Amino acid sequence: MMASSFAAARGARRAVLCLLIVAGAVHARTSPVATPERKLKAAYIYRVATFVDWPDAAFARADGPLLIGVAGDDALADEAGRFMDGRLVHGRPLAVVRIDSRLDPRAMPRGLHVLFVSAAPARGRLLDAVRSQPVLTVCDGAPGHGCVVGLMADGERLRLRIDRLEAMAAQLRISARLLALAAW
Repeated sequence: MMASSFAAARGARRAVLCLLIVAGAVHARTSPVATPERKLKAAYIYRVATFVDWPDAAFARADGPLLIGVAGDDALADEAGRFMDGRLVHGRPLAVVRIDSRLDPRAMPRGLHVLFVSAAPARGRLLDAVRSQPVLTVCDGAPGHGCVVGLMADGERLRLRIDRLEAMAAQLRISARLLALAAW
């Protein structure tokens, strides 16, 4: 009798272990992973925002939050939300929202101050939707074509490049310290 109860317990343990493995695999496929690169990008987005001044008209309220949209990388949106939780930029709290890159650009959330766009196929449409608005656009890759700040991979590092003409078109003032850093 005792041998059969051990065998039954072993079978139950195996069944539970199999369920945990399957659940873990499903969770891994559905939960975006915060890689070191994504953590670094979240920090870059935050730090770059601290060196930018927006026109007063860019905010609905004097105490309103700085709204950061992330398109094309849900894991980065999650990481940025964690990283920026409780932080301030120019005395304003930060709010991070996911933007579906398949979204009709006319349906983009109003009041965005920062828009990060990954190397998604819809990059051009999303950037065009905020062109000439006071939105700091940050992109994977080179700046330009609507993107103010480009984050370019260089081995294990990220390089920062800034398109001053795009910044001027967006009515943004970028600190000389950040411009000097981006020139390296």
